[in-house]
Amino acid sequence: MTFELEPTEDVDEVADILTSAFHEDPVIGWMVPHELPGRDVYVKGFMHAWVRFMLDHEGTALMSPGRDATLVWEPSEREPITAADQEAFEAAITAVTGPAAGRCRQLIDLLDAHYPTDLPPHVHGALAAVRPGSSSPGAFVRLAGAMMLHLYRNGLGVYCEASSESSSALWQRFGSLPIRPPILLPGTDIALTPLYMSIEDITRHPALPVLLGDHQPLTA
Repeated sequence: MTFELEPTEDVDEVADILTSAFHEDPVIGWMVPHELPGRDVYVKGFMHAWVRFMLDHEGTALMSPGRDATLVWEPSEREPITAADQEAFEAAITAVTGPAAGRCRQLIDLLDAHYPTDLPPHVHGALAAVRPGSSSPGAFVRLAGAMMLHLYRNGLGVYCEASSESSSALWQRFGSLPIRPPILLPGTDIALTPLYMSIEDITRHPALPVLLGDHQPLTA
């Protein structure tokens, strides 16, 4: 298995994977309630707008060869996001999320408000998902490996907010650790878990020799 992957610009397919994968996610369920008619259209619209915004501002999207898993990140060190850029992003969300627009914007605002400002250079692992029913074993392992190679080669850590217990467990399996109190959604007990893995942790990660081609491949 090679862990070298070229970034994708297929935002529509990435958004489709994310929409399927996050269908039962508690945070997305708060953002766009399950009882809302046309729910998947609004969720996909939100995902599309967010991924497009990140790619337009130095972000990276990876997609597995089987088109059943995706990972999207944005760098902590990039050209500043202008007020006009932010307004355009909010307008893009509003245009495609109908009656869910308020909570969609509220979620982005919540993530921004709780984003740590004291971390060394890193990437924000904003979105990661595997399409339900995927028949490709190790699809996400390959994406995570590609990201870890990028981090290692560029001397970067990774920060993310896990939106479920299973997501948090997966990120911790790859070496990230909780670094902040949970981020609670307004008026609920639904929380996102902030996690971080430093470049030092990545450098001594047991999987790194495998990623660099020195040992036997990883298993899912």
